[in-house]
Amino acid sequence: MPTNLIPALDPAPLPGPPWLFQVLWVLTFFIHIVFVNTVLGGTLLAALAGLARGGRRETRTLFVEVNSWAISLAITFGIAPLLFIQVVLGRFFYTATILVAWAWLGMLVLLTVGYYLNYVAKFRLRAGEGVGALLVVEAGCFLAIAAIQVTVNLLHLQPGRWGAVADNVWAALADRTFAPRYLHFVLAAVAMAGALAAWVAVRRAGKGGDAAACRGMAQFGIRAALVATLLQLVDGFWLLLALPEEVLRSFMRGGAATMAPLGIGIMAGVLLLVVLAGISDPLAQPTRVRHVAELIVGAMIFMVVTRHQLRDFYLASSRAGENVTVAPQLGPLALFLAVFVVCVGLTIWVLVRAAKDRPAPGEGAA
Repeated sequence: MPTNLIPALDPAPLPGPPWLFQVLWVLTFFIHIVFVNTVLGGTLLAALAGLARGGRRETRTLFVEVNSWAISLAITFGIAPLLFIQVVLGRFFYTATILVAWAWLGMLVLLTVGYYLNYVAKFRLRAGEGVGALLVVEAGCFLAIAAIQVTVNLLHLQPGRWGAVADNVWAALADRTFAPRYLHFVLAAVAMAGALAAWVAVRRAGKGGDAAACRGMAQFGIRAALVATLLQLVDGFWLLLALPEEVLRSFMRGGAATMAPLGIGIMAGVLLLVVLAGISDPLAQPTRVRHVAELIVGAMIFMVVTRHQLRDFYLASSRAGENVTVAPQLGPLALFLAVFVVCVGLTIWVLVRAAKDRPAPGEGAA
């Protein structure tokens, strides 16, 4: 391995214990990925909603409205995990971004285009105009961003590939785990967005919404979640088998610490598939629809943990002998944690209010 390509360890001491940054990294990344999945999966389902028999316009309107705030929240809550990866693995992660610098910087263009297209679609929907082409282009932007993120995350795990990528940037895609990992990410987003659409439709129907439209949106969401979950289970085993042999062996030898999160995540996925297959009429089975959402969130938690553990096995040889010094700065850490908790609480409060406060149209209501 060309270890001379790995930057030297930052001599500045860590401002807190390494385990704390690992925990905060996983926690903040989970919050970030919830919004990312909402944006990516919602955009894809909005683009595909034209194939739905009923609830087509309602589905598109839902995700276009949701993305108007979910995109900004995905960006905002992506700052914290980015800072933590900088503290723990900055020399690996940022080297990977430099190697694919044009693609990494190009995400800003794709994100800007996707964000503004979402607002154009929002205004056109309110005007009763078509948005099919806009949503397809928007979905393409977010799919491209997902591909870049997966590429960078795979590249920073494997310093042995950096020389080849420095010579030819397209070599960054020459990873046997790229396709299954990318599909795993996209399918998870579709499943979550499908569950969200079904849950919203059930709630609207319970509050007196148009039964036919709500049923169409709910059935579309359940079908999308069912197909995505089935494909994701198959793809998950493909991803496991595609892992480098030494990484897979180390992971399997990790015992309960590694196998338990993976096993629970797989069981949650299987149970999710069973629950989804048993839903014939979402509006008449609201409890099952709620269980779908709960199982998806549960599976995501354990898969995020597994993803983090795999990173350690990938980088074990590159970080061998790494000697990190620690100089605790409890004041700034406490301030960060306090602000973080307040911001999460405010975000939850805003989302709840946004879901409950639905003023009637008209100047008086506004």
